[in-house]
Amino acid sequence: MEPNEIYGNQPKDMVIDFTPVLGTWINSNEKTKWIEKFTIAKHNEQIVMHAYGSESPKDWGETEVTPFLDNINEKAFCARYDHDSVESVLAANMNKGLWVIAAFHKFKDGSQPNFLCREFYYRVD
Repeated sequence: MEPNEIYGNQPKDMVIDFTPVLGTWINSNEKTKWIEKFTIAKHNEQIVMHAYGSESPKDWGETEVTPFLDNINEKAFCARYDHDSVESVLAANMNKGLWVIAAFHKFKDGSQPNFLCREFYYRVD
């Protein structure tokens, strides 16, 4: 596989403009047990995500995201949350105006198997 198939044809010094995707995004699955909604904002030069869960913890807090572009120049990002009982790694990409987030949840106490959920988010603002 060629590098541009993974990372797109990006110059090394290119800054990815996340301005078009800043705002609040709502989960299309009203019965989710994970992230109900999130916001993407820009603080100084950092892109941050603030997530809100449907169950405990309700407020996941804010974390920095690493922005990416795919091979057709669509936005993508990865982010990480580390809570008391679960560690979550999020891999997100834009598809037809929706964020698609694959969330990999690792339960620290081993009380349940690690879990992957894939959900879709639409913009409200």
